[in-house]
Amino acid sequence: MGRASLISEFYHEDRDAFGRVYIEVAARQADGTMVPPGEMLGQVLRGLGVPDTELDSSDAARLYAFHRVSAGKRFLLVIKDAVSVEQVTNLIPAAAPDAVLVVTTRTMVRDLLLHDFADIPLGKLPQAESRELLTDRLKSTAGKIAADTLRELADLCDGYPLLIKMLAAQLTGRARVVERFLADLRRSGAALIEMDRSQQMARFLDLAYENLEPGLPLVYRRLALLPGQSFGADAAAIALDVPPVEAERLLDQLVDMSLLVFDEDTDRYSFYRVVRADALRRAQEVDGPRECGSARARIVTWYLDQAVPMDAALSRRWRVGPVFERYARAGGPVVAREEATAWFDAEWPALVASVGMAHEDGLHEIAWQTCVALFKYLHLHGHYDAWLDTHRLGVLSAQTADATAGLMQVISQRGAAHLALGELRSARADFTASLESAVRAVHPLGEQSAHEWLGKVAAAERDIDTALDAYDKSEAVIARVADAIPADQQGRMRALLDLHRARALLVRSEWARAAALVADGPRFFERIGEAENQAKCRMVLGRAAHGSGDQSEAVRCFSLAATLFEGDNARRAQADALRWLGDALAAAGRRDEALQAYLSAKELFVSLGDARADAVQERIDALLNEDG
Repeated sequence: MGRASLISEFYHEDRDAFGRVYIEVAARQADGTMVPPGEMLGQVLRGLGVPDTELDSSDAARLYAFHRVSAGKRFLLVIKDAVSVEQVTNLIPAAAPDAVLVVTTRTMVRDLLLHDFADIPLGKLPQAESRELLTDRLKSTAGKIAADTLRELADLCDGYPLLIKMLAAQLTGRARVVERFLADLRRSGAALIEMDRSQQMARFLDLAYENLEPGLPLVYRRLALLPGQSFGADAAAIALDVPPVEAERLLDQLVDMSLLVFDEDTDRYSFYRVVRADALRRAQEVDGPRECGSARARIVTWYLDQAVPMDAALSRRWRVGPVFERYARAGGPVVAREEATAWFDAEWPALVASVGMAHEDGLHEIAWQTCVALFKYLHLHGHYDAWLDTHRLGVLSAQTADATAGLMQVISQRGAAHLALGELRSARADFTASLESAVRAVHPLGEQSAHEWLGKVAAAERDIDTALDAYDKSEAVIARVADAIPADQQGRMRALLDLHRARALLVRSEWARAAALVADGPRFFERIGEAENQAKCRMVLGRAAHGSGDQSEAVRCFSLAATLFEGDNARRAQADALRWLGDALAAAGRRDEALQAYLSAKELFVSLGDARADAVQERIDALLNEDG
């Protein structure tokens, strides 16, 4: 709900409490300048019933008249777009204790708090209300637009009522142009400004920018260069090239000017899309390509440096690239997995955008290495679109930089996305290309990994002989270069290969052989702190027990796996473990427990948008129908 709507609702909820008197006073003129005090007093006096012919000419006389006429009365006085505290204090009805004074401002006027005003910030409209407002304003046209398109259009307006109304005005009666408008809005928030024929939004942005204190215009422009939808004070400090404490002070000034939004729950800042588009335009016009490029390079380099230790906390896998080698040589900071996951939860959209920025600016070493740092998090959380988009650019950057080892790793990571999506032909092509790059780079670890991934593709195709042969080739590489691989890495590689072999054997229903291969896996991966792979071993043991009829052991293994996946924040894998747990419980005749496991699995799959929720629902229906 916008300011005007909120005030109107406030008044109409109990008009009698205000004596059915509503007075509105403009504090800012169309050109942004302040309305003179005498004119504001005149507006109030007219609202209180004083005719123009009875208005005194001097400000002092009008102020005296205001206090005399308002004494003891009930009314709602709204001062719109106040610029300073002095505009308001003159109009506080001291002799009318039952009157209510509401002040709206485009910027935070903190001195009002000294006069006992309560601050009521208006944030973005919630998604549901944004969509409802757009639908209401479009009237019959809304019925001609697909529901998904309506939702996206509303979301692109960023919860800003004025923008939603402007968009509705352009689309009403013209459903045929929706796709064109949607494409423009996806491309840039500037499209929202361009469609504003009244230029109301443009005037607000011009006025806000012109009234910024010295130094803040540069801050406004620099922050627009940051990637992602939100950012912390630490990232802002890099963009501004100032200490974090100074950055926080500058950020808060822009928040007070309504040019930034601060989220107390996440301790992060963000622009409205339309404001960011304005700031970015000004950066390009005022600062030019050289200054913007220098700041962008500083930003993407910092994001990569921050991501390296966080990525290391998620997986003990080897990585190629200068930044990873420097981190390993220096014995960089050890980060707890929980801290790393929380960091990625907040920053992964910015890292994704960083890949595009670095690639666009020709910073190809940064682009492909950022892909390396992103891989494990995107893999764990199933962000497939971002995974493929970033790695498409990462592959191009590695090729442009002639980074053979980098190409080997990034193209392999892209193949993993194709494999996860069941795109087996594309996966095989990527892993084959990765193998070729590994051979050219004389990189045994890359060669070993490529054979391993090719085995996974074959297993997905249910070509078990080919899969097992690929795993044997992978292990042969380990044996060939054993002296060059640290003992702990060798042990991890062999344990993973046994895990993959066991999974392949499950396809053949070779339960005992599969279980034997991973019998020591849980203890090994627990010892090196890899909960995800420990859980995967438990899943193999559970499926082997389930297949061989030992449902008690299957329940134990699937329960342990689900708990491990949950602790690792691997929700998709947790859901799959719960689905298998439901199967084992159902096979054991423990119907109620099976239902609970299925319901938990379905809830997780639904929250992730995973189609396997439908298959779980079929199992639930089957159990419920047993009673029928």
